[in-house]
Amino acid sequence: MERVRVLVELFSEEPLENVMALIKYRPEKIIFLGHKDNMITKKEKDIIQFKDEHCPKTDIEFIEVPKDDLDKAIKMISGIIEEYPDVRFELTGGSELILIAIGCVAAKMDISKLRIDPFTGKEIDIKGTNVTTSDYHFNIPIADDIILHGGVLTSQTGSYSEWKFTDEFRNDIRIMWDLCSRYRGSWNKYCATIDELRKNTPNQHEGYEELFLKPLGDAIHLLRDLNEIGMLKDYQETPKKVVFRFKNNMIRKIIGKAGNMLELHVYEVATRDNYLFSDAIIGANIDWDGEIHNSEHPGYDTMNEIDVILMKNVCPIFISCKSGKAGGNALHELETVSRKFGGKYARKALVLAKACDNTTGTQYFLQRARDMHIWVIDDVFRLSDEQLLNKLKRI
Repeated sequence: MERVRVLVELFSEEPLENVMALIKYRPEKIIFLGHKDNMITKKEKDIIQFKDEHCPKTDIEFIEVPKDDLDKAIKMISGIIEEYPDVRFELTGGSELILIAIGCVAAKMDISKLRIDPFTGKEIDIKGTNVTTSDYHFNIPIADDIILHGGVLTSQTGSYSEWKFTDEFRNDIRIMWDLCSRYRGSWNKYCATIDELRKNTPNQHEGYEELFLKPLGDAIHLLRDLNEIGMLKDYQETPKKVVFRFKNNMIRKIIGKAGNMLELHVYEVATRDNYLFSDAIIGANIDWDGEIHNSEHPGYDTMNEIDVILMKNVCPIFISCKSGKAGGNALHELETVSRKFGGKYARKALVLAKACDNTTGTQYFLQRARDMHIWVIDDVFRLSDEQLLNKLKRI
């Protein structure tokens, strides 16, 4: 790879466009050219934080260019070239005026330019009249993508706090998904019944669950099946009650929140092949401004949770999973969060356990999703793992 000592980056409203060349070339110095109204301090701090994580030895400078003075912009760019004769200009993003100014300078002198397209994963290198296209093969972790867009993943994120994806747990997910697919709509109902009785039954022995059969009703069938597939331990059933232990805390959490099963299934299928997606997070708990408040730093945090985020190189895929009915609010929340933390390069998908019907309301919902560029993957209960994975690939 060609050594780049000084790189000029055109400051973009899309945070990803500001760091593509930085993470590949790791220059000694990077200069951002932008206008006062979009190169605000918070965005600068986000870039600096990202730079410190990935390229700590790179010096960074932000230069404001007048928004309505082409001659001054040309002089500023010429001055940079005079100071750094081997400078390269990265042209992804940026304002029209700065691009025009660079074009005016390039018409008089030979300058090195490049452009990186995150969508196609292609880099265009321009030197004089020579244009070379090559592949761009660099990754950004999801946590850093969130930081770059001004937020932060909190410690409550499921991949950090709840789920440990050992080989054994992955196998448990596959076994439980098969059971969930057999129960379909009853899965949510029975899990809710079991969890409510667990919380409201007094005198529980430590580590054991003791539930009365009468209020359990048909939910006892789920407990029996869970015991049959090895998700419960020390299972005992009498004419009046049932006593058992969950295999581990993760199994307890799956039953405690019925929607966890679909999220875990999607995540497990998507991450079987480590080379398909470059990063993955389940239960992403995102703080919007990147500042976590607590007793030492009081304040109020705006939070959002996204069920699954997958990363393909530098482009995130935000996935919302619904094991029950999904309404218009699910589309709007997914759109809002993906736009904030992924920008125009984000992909978004709504995964539904049940099949969409042909009613007017459902068709209106699906058209709304298409208009918002949200993929809808429905009827996951009937999809094989391979079919689901192929749909995730297409996103």
